[in-house]
Amino acid sequence: MGMDVTAYLGHSLSSDDIHLLCNALNSRSLNHVDEFITHFLPYNPEDVGKPWRVHDGIGGTLGIDGPCGIDLTFSEKVCYFHHYIRWRSFLRDKEIQLYIRKLTLDLTNYFTTNYAIYVPDNGSKESGNLDFIWEDENKDIDYIKNWLHESCGTPKEKIIDIYKQYENYWESDGYYIDYFSDLKQN
Repeated sequence: MGMDVTAYLGHSLSSDDIHLLCNALNSRSLNHVDEFITHFLPYNPEDVGKPWRVHDGIGGTLGIDGPCGIDLTFSEKVCYFHHYIRWRSFLRDKEIQLYIRKLTLDLTNYFTTNYAIYVPDNGSKESGNLDFIWEDENKDIDYIKNWLHESCGTPKEKIIDIYKQYENYWESDGYYIDYFSDLKQN
């Protein structure tokens, strides 16, 4: 089993606000999200014209599913962004990184939060933070950030620093907190 890319973002959206976000996504008012979809649509031809939709999730969450594999899961305090792009590709491919980061920047701007945390979806100790979004835990993004620091050490300075190549295999070692300072300058 491989690992997919995920990001965690803080938010304070109500259920109604999540429906409004879905409407904003359907009206294509978030530029980088639309850019992401346009780039990945050739790989997802069945998603042409696919609308975003809100649905009840598991563990007390709401979800928004979108075209090209974009999946957002909302607890009361955290948005869990998930995409089928492989974690290894995200770590190594600057173009894929940029598309994911720009999409995530759009979401952080919409949520009025300052950062996102990238971790693989499974297979590493860093992915253990997923447990904190379900209703029995329902922690906020600062709790997740602190847990990662205490349990997994300091965040990496660059995304590529997470990737560890060995002679016959590779490992994911760490997480990255993105404040988007390079993207906000442009």
